[in-house]
This record gives sequence, structure tokens and C-alpha cells, in this order.
Amino acid sequence: MADKVAPWTGQVLHVDLTTGTTRTLPSVPYVFSFLGGRGLAARFAWDLIPPGVKPFDPEAPLMFFPGALMGTPAPSSGRVTIAGLSPQAYPHEWYTRSNLGGHWGPMLKYAGYDGLIVTGKASSPVYLQIEDDQVSIREADDLWGRGLIETQRIFRERLGPAWRVLAIGPAGENLVRYAVIATGTESAAGQGGFGAVMGSKNLKAIAVLGHGGVGIAHPEEALRRSRQVSRWLRKRYGPQPIDFGANIAQGAKQRYAPCSYQCQGSCGGFYVDVPGAVYKDRKYTGHLFCCAPIFVKGGWIKIDLGFEAGFEVAQLCNDLGLNHWEFIFGIAPWILCCQERGEFLEIGGTKVDLHDPYFWVEMIEKIARREDWGDVLAEGGPRAAKILGVGEDIIPDFYPAWGQASHWDGHGSFPSPPFPLWLVTSLQWAMDTRDPMGGGHGYTTNIAGLLRKLKPDPNDEAIWKKIAHVGEALYGSAAAVDPYAGYAGKALAAVFHHGRGMLKDSLGICDNIFPLLTDSEAEDLLVHIDGVEGKYLEYYIFEPISGLELSREDFYQAAVRAFTLERLLAIRNWGRDRSTDETIIPYLEKPEGSENPFLGQRVAVDPARYRELMDEYYRLAGWDPETAHPLPETLQRLGLEEFAVNVK
Repeated sequence: MADKVAPWTGQVLHVDLTTGTTRTLPSVPYVFSFLGGRGLAARFAWDLIPPGVKPFDPEAPLMFFPGALMGTPAPSSGRVTIAGLSPQAYPHEWYTRSNLGGHWGPMLKYAGYDGLIVTGKASSPVYLQIEDDQVSIREADDLWGRGLIETQRIFRERLGPAWRVLAIGPAGENLVRYAVIATGTESAAGQGGFGAVMGSKNLKAIAVLGHGGVGIAHPEEALRRSRQVSRWLRKRYGPQPIDFGANIAQGAKQRYAPCSYQCQGSCGGFYVDVPGAVYKDRKYTGHLFCCAPIFVKGGWIKIDLGFEAGFEVAQLCNDLGLNHWEFIFGIAPWILCCQERGEFLEIGGTKVDLHDPYFWVEMIEKIARREDWGDVLAEGGPRAAKILGVGEDIIPDFYPAWGQASHWDGHGSFPSPPFPLWLVTSLQWAMDTRDPMGGGHGYTTNIAGLLRKLKPDPNDEAIWKKIAHVGEALYGSAAAVDPYAGYAGKALAAVFHHGRGMLKDSLGICDNIFPLLTDSEAEDLLVHIDGVEGKYLEYYIFEPISGLELSREDFYQAAVRAFTLERLLAIRNWGRDRSTDETIIPYLEKPEGSENPFLGQRVAVDPARYRELMDEYYRLAGWDPETAHPLPETLQRLGLEEFAVNVK
């Protein structure tokens, strides 16, 4: 085994399904610069993904990297980055990532690995069985075609309850472009379509059992600091399942259920024995997390299936291995808008009625198996519209960029946050390779959430003075949080949160919780725990766990380094430049989705002013505003000079 450095195991497992061989690669040379999780995945991706490789090519790597804090007492440290080439991405099927929670990630660390890389393609369906240093590739013909939840049950019976399993459903097997990889009943890597990549390799599941542990440099202090943060989190985020009141079916049971290892809260609920509305002879058990409750409550897409039917649709998507987000924020609103002008009323002779749970069940089952007209919708919204020749002009209203549906951008089917706050998340859309999950949550949870709670009176000078202090303390500018300041300061916040988004994914901590920045109940509206400012709490937790002589500045710079390396990969392999980033501008030129509560109107972006905002972002990031490529001095500062020769 490679040398260990707390909290890393020192090695990454590489499995080649074509040859059936396994080997270990050292991780220690990279962890000090890229930490773990998404950062470590980016470093391996640079070496393993040359230009020209496609998502379903056998040589395309599918990578599973637990965060650096995985398996430690660190709060919410249960997140695993899954990265590779994305079949969902559009128009470039480029490198990106997703992540999931549950307990699979810690188990991989306990088995002795900082990550798992899978390449090649098995000649027939297989699963990986990893028990410490015993790695085997086993036949999975009897599992192929089965749902995710049934697959989990079979593994529980076959191997025992201690094993943790990632798996795909029929959607992944049939290469649906938005197929998920999941563990348990819902925790899934949704965006990216990595379930299809796993299916292209004939890999049904990965079962892991580890008997080791994770090293901690200073256990007592690490536990003390983790407990300090955990206590604060329980106070703020305590278990709060979504309340459906009388709509919960009689006889069904509900309980609190965090989605991830070491999580102190609950973003949703776990429901037991909910009777089916379409399959009336079935009862469903599972979670409602993230956007899944919209199947039940309707929300802004105005589809209210009711609890039983909505829960059934959500659980069938889980079992078949389909991404909820693509339906709720992409395909469904696109179809509804087409129908408003008399289009998309039927498909393949079937009436399209999104208010009918029977249609939903038929649609998702056809998509997962690529049967009949489901084969077209399995391509995802942008590609399906092009194939069908229906609603192509509507698709841009719901898909800002990169083949993924709206998320925290104030437009499309996600009409929050209001202008000018969505300028921050729109910059994250523009500069990234997927929707702004981690960074978007960071800004909207802390800043938009704070303003929503405070509802500040425009004439209350005292409260606005406090809000200005928040902007100065966090971003160096009051304008960064000021809803009346327009474009000013928003690039500062975007650069900050791009770094923090990478950091969360690299440490494996919850993107919906960290960074802990604002507290509406604090006198100064800022988070302070154990005398530490909220924006430095990741380092406060990491320091005693690792015991490294890594300064706070170097720690946070590691995230910037990893994000910059992802940028370099996009430049080398797909020719990314400023024109690529500007793809999002037409989407933003349409008025925002809801009336701005501060300005009393719907605002659209000014393209010229937005390009100036992009200039500001590039300068702050140390990139050339003309090419959008990192400058030589930036690469030198980040220790990335060796990668510059590959960038044109």
C-alpha cells in the first residue's frame, strides 16, 4: 500500500473492465495540491482524458472520489464526486462532475482507497466487489434489467447489510443521457448522465466493504471542533422534513432522514408504505429530497399530482435510474409551454398529459427502456427538441447552457433569486461545465436567504448598514450583497463562490450547508463558531484532522488551483474560450422569472454591461479577458506551469 498521510489512504484503485485487471495508483503526490474529491478527480482527469475521447468510449474513465474529509467526524462529510465525460452535456460532451451522499464513500475510504477509476468495457454485465484489497469483477447477468432498489435489496441479501452499493437502473443500462448512479433509495449523482457511462461499460453496480479506518492527526481536537460546528448546524438545520400534512396517505409513515453520512440535518423526509396511485397493488418506501417534492406539491411548474401519485412517480424514477431534475426543470416545463401554443399534444399516438400520473408512469418507463417514443425523450430536452422539430425555440428558455436545465439563475423554471443576485449564479453557469450547484447554493443560501428572512425596509438605515458590513466582510464590497447595486460587486462574489464550490466538492461536505457565512439571528448577521469567522470554518475543521503544515491561504488556494485545472482541461480538449462562456447571454436577455421584490419589476440582462461584468470576473480570476484563458502569471502562482504547454 502507498504511504498514508492523514486523512488520506495514499492510493487510488484503477479497474480496467476490458482486461479484467486492477492496480493501485498513488494519491499522496497530489493530495496536498488538490485535496481530494473533485479536486483529485480533476488531476487524474488531466492525464486520463486526451482530446477526442467520447463518454461511451471504453477508454473514457469513470471516476469516483470521496472527499478528503470522508470517514472522519467532520460535519456533513459524506459526499462523493463522480466525474468523467458527460453524455448529457450539450453541445460538448465534455468533462464535468456530479456527486452523491449516503455511506458508500466512507466505505471506500475504509477499504483503503482515496478514489476509484474505472476504464474499459466488460464483454457482458458485471459488478465490482471490493473488500479491502480483494477486488473482483463478477457476473451480473441476473441483475441486468432490474431496478435500482431491487438491485440494492439483492445485494443486501447476497452480501449482507454491512456492504454499501452504488448501482444503475434500466435507464443507465439503456444509455439514457440523464441516467443516474445511486445508493440507497434516492441519494444519487443526478446531473451529467454518469449512469449511462456506467451502463456503457456493462457495469451494473459497485459493492464495497472496508474494515480499515481513516487516519486523524489530532483526534481530540478534531472531534471537539467537529462537535462545535455540529451543534450550530443542528440548531440551524435540525431535521425538517417537508410537511405534506393531510396529503400523506393513511397508513404511511414518515421520519427524519439525512441524505448523507455525518449530516446533522434533513433536507427532506423518508416515507414508508405509501400506496401506489397507478400501481395500486404496490407500496413504496423511500426519500423525498432535493427537487423530488415538486412531483408532490407542484411548485412553479404547476403540476400537482398529489402525494400518493407524486411519491410514486418520484420513486419509479429512482428505481429506473432517471434524474428528477431533468423532468421537473427541463422536459416538463418545455412540454407545457409547447402545449400552450397547441404543440406537443401527443407523441407516437399517445396523449401527452402531464397532469395525469398514468401518463407520467408510461413516459418514464418508456424513456428508461428507450421504447417507442421514449427513445427520443431519453436524449434529454435539447436533443429531443431538435430530433422532433418541436419547441426548439422554447428549449433555450429552460436550458441556460451545457445541456442542463435551469438552476438558481432567476429564469426558466427556477425564478429565484431576484436580480441582481442571479448575476452571481449566472457567472457560475457561464464559467463552469454544468449548473452552479455548489457555488449557487453557497451564495443563494447565505445572501438571498438572508435578505429573504430579514425583509429589510428600504428606509431602515441600521439594517442596511449591517447588510453592507456582510458584503465587506465576506467579499470586500458592500455592493456584492446589495440588491440595489446592480452589477457592482457581483463578480467578486462569483469568484469567491467558485472557489468555495470546488472546496466543498473536494472535501466532501454538503453543498447546501457550506460555506457557513450568514446568520440572521447574529448581531452582525455573520456566522461565528468558537471564535472563528464562518468563511474559515472549512479550514478550522480540516486543520486538526490533517495535521498538515498548510496555511489557511494555501488551503483555500488549493480549491482555486483545482478549478483552474478543470478550466485548462476544457481549453485543451474542447477549445473553450470566451465565446463559449458567452453562450448564456441570450438566456439572460429575457426578463427574470418573477417580479423583483426590491425593484418592483422584472429585469433582463444588459448584454453590454454583462460583458463588462465578465471582464471583471476574468481579471479577478487571473484570466485573460480576451481569450478567457488563465494568464501565465496565474498558472505560476498556482503551481500549474507544467500544464501551460498544453494550452493554445
